[in-house]
Amino acid sequence: MHARTMGYKVLFTDHSLYGFADIGSIHMNKVLQFTLALEHSRSPQLEVTDGDDGDEDESWFTWKVVMLGYGCGGLDSNSIRIQEQENMGLCFQIRSGFRNKMEETKETTPRAINSEAIPFTYHRLELWNATRFTGEISSEISFPPNLVSLDLSGNNGLQMQPYVLKSILRNYTHLRELLISELNILGWVLPTYLDLTSSLKSLDLSYTGLQGKLPDNILNLQYLEKLHLRGNSFVTGPIPKVNMSINVPLKWLHLSFTSLSGEIPDSIGHLISLNHLGLSSCGLVGSLPKSLVNLRNLTTLNVEGNMLKGTLPPLLFTLPLLENLYLGNNMFSGGLSLELFKCRSLKRLSLDNNQLEGEINGGSTSPSIIQLINLTHLGLSSNNFTGLWELEVLLSSLRNLQLLMLSDSGLSVVSDNSSSYVNPEFSFLGEIGGDLLDYLDLSYNSITSLPQFQQDGINFLYLQSNQIQGPFPLSICNLINLISLDISNNSFSGVIPQCLGNISFSLEYLNLKSNLIQGFFPPLICNLSALTFLDMSDNNFGGVIPQCLGNIISSLLMVDMGNNHFHGTIPNVYEECGQLEGLIFNGNQLQGEIPRSLSKCQYLKVLDLGNNQLNDTFPDWLGDLQMLQVLSLKSNKLHGVIETSSTIKSAFPSMRVLDLSHNEFVGHLPREYLQNFNAMKNTVMNSTKPKSLPVGGNYYSVSVVKGLEQAIPQILVDYVILDLSNNKFDGEIPSVIGYLTSLMVLDLSHNSLTGRIPFVLGNLSEIESLDLSWNKLNGEIPGSLAELKFLRFLNLSQNHLMGRIPSGTQFGKFGNSFGGNPELCGLPLPKKCGHPNE
Repeated sequence: MHARTMGYKVLFTDHSLYGFADIGSIHMNKVLQFTLALEHSRSPQLEVTDGDDGDEDESWFTWKVVMLGYGCGGLDSNSIRIQEQENMGLCFQIRSGFRNKMEETKETTPRAINSEAIPFTYHRLELWNATRFTGEISSEISFPPNLVSLDLSGNNGLQMQPYVLKSILRNYTHLRELLISELNILGWVLPTYLDLTSSLKSLDLSYTGLQGKLPDNILNLQYLEKLHLRGNSFVTGPIPKVNMSINVPLKWLHLSFTSLSGEIPDSIGHLISLNHLGLSSCGLVGSLPKSLVNLRNLTTLNVEGNMLKGTLPPLLFTLPLLENLYLGNNMFSGGLSLELFKCRSLKRLSLDNNQLEGEINGGSTSPSIIQLINLTHLGLSSNNFTGLWELEVLLSSLRNLQLLMLSDSGLSVVSDNSSSYVNPEFSFLGEIGGDLLDYLDLSYNSITSLPQFQQDGINFLYLQSNQIQGPFPLSICNLINLISLDISNNSFSGVIPQCLGNISFSLEYLNLKSNLIQGFFPPLICNLSALTFLDMSDNNFGGVIPQCLGNIISSLLMVDMGNNHFHGTIPNVYEECGQLEGLIFNGNQLQGEIPRSLSKCQYLKVLDLGNNQLNDTFPDWLGDLQMLQVLSLKSNKLHGVIETSSTIKSAFPSMRVLDLSHNEFVGHLPREYLQNFNAMKNTVMNSTKPKSLPVGGNYYSVSVVKGLEQAIPQILVDYVILDLSNNKFDGEIPSVIGYLTSLMVLDLSHNSLTGRIPFVLGNLSEIESLDLSWNKLNGEIPGSLAELKFLRFLNLSQNHLMGRIPSGTQFGKFGNSFGGNPELCGLPLPKKCGHPNE
């Protein structure tokens, strides 16, 4: 039968698959109604498979239905709906099975399928790639009573009441698989005792919003083989103990990304059938239990991202089937056992970000890391190892190596680039499948030369913070599939070669910071169509910034060209700035006005144009950038009165750092702007030990998370700073500044301010640096300033202050902070106040 109408309705009833040929009975207690958009003139496909769940005496029949996203309705139209979205494929399948008697009759091939003769006794309902399903699964929906598998995973728009889930777990006595990851179970608090049917073998409740402590019997279920509870951040408490008097068949246990506490129980070693143990990012403490050595079937152990410490048990590396060992981001210490180098089954070894130490041999002398010939993933970054590794020996010996991370490992990595070899299949395969990602991280070592890259396989290359000198390596141009390249903090010199344009379609992240590279802005950069991060700062680039940069800025997330020798004007932005968060041109010789087209960059968080020769008035139109956190225009030729825009109601609400110092602004301090700085009013309690103040105006930083798919820049604004110093402001200090309680640095020095110091400045509970020097302030110093417990720098000198200096624990440390005020007296000045008790 052909489906000729889009939006074709299919009903599953007690009798047939209505709308198609009668392909056997699918028993349903209630009607499940789908409104489908079927491919024109195509019926469901029927497939036959044998024993796909390990039961060789069963066969399964599969109907696959493809939804192409035309007019869509819903599953039980009162409860679940499918959101309409064109050209999106959506699949589900209904599978029915029967006991296969072929073994008894000696048949070797299935007979012709006769739907009337097949006694379907088991049923499977699977929906996947169905993220457009929304609504709630009501209790009125009844699945087939002989259902063996229910897969609703990936439907993060679906909701289920806890009592519906409990009913499924309790009433479907043939159910073997229940896979509902990402489905929202509304506020289900885990019970003390989990009641499951004896048929259930696989349960996946990952990312479903579970709450409470793990049930006491969660690791003692006598039939369950796979348990996934990862991603439930409200699951708390310790890992329950295993009952050592029973034989638990659990093969797969995944509790990662929860909020567990305590130690890994020693009884976990009784789960002798375990193949996979996932306990990453759970908040666990203590050491690895020695009983793990009993898990002789274990292939994967993942405890990354906890607070585990102690030495690594030597016998852990004697597990005969161990392939994947993830111990990174903990506090393990001590050396590595010699048993490690005998663990030939290891494929992935992650020891990153620990406190491990000792010598690791990377050469041909035993014991050596190159004995682990099956390694595909090796991560030793951020430890305290020693040893000399020859990169060519390592890569030529470990022919299967797919990921190598030696950043800041303590190892000395050397390369003889005249005979270098890089595995052409050098790529990374994630812990549980996924796309191949080529990844080489040799940053923070002492490398002085590079291998000659002749293959195009590497996608991620991190060489920052080494001692590499000489011209930009031409062999990098051979990496035509490169996604991320970081050669920052080296001594590369010369110009950027034109051949870098060979990777124009793939390069997303390019970091050239802190080298000796020179020449004009390379026009080829404007052809890097995938580029999102560009850092050329702290080099010797010069010339004019071409307009083509303004043409591609709409696709960029971060641009840093600071501390070079660029001159001319800032390019205009002609496209919408869809994602630009950071634009940094500080420390050049740029001239002219600030282009008004920057107002298109609505996601801008940092704009740093300081230390140039810009000649303009204050760009009040920037106040409409609601996400702007840092605005640095210091050390330019900006002038005039700072006036508020009449068209912007609430300007700069996210501002955390405003630096207008060393300009020629006049008039009163901008009271209207100051009262709009809401982000400066939100006090976050400081620690008892003050942070280090920024040096040289580095009020923000760009942290890059080096992922396996992309490098993600994150702009970190760690300070709250208001610097209006070295201008020509006059009038009084607005009292509204006293309500900016998050301020850490306030500098109004070198102006012509008059009047008294506002008493409300004592409200600045987070202030660490206060400079009001070189003004015309008068009156007494408010006693409230003496109560600022985090104050580490104070300068009130060169004013017209008078009277007694307030006594306080902090003020006694500021001996040079009060000079140039002839009428001040009292400690720490030598002049006494003449008080009878003085």
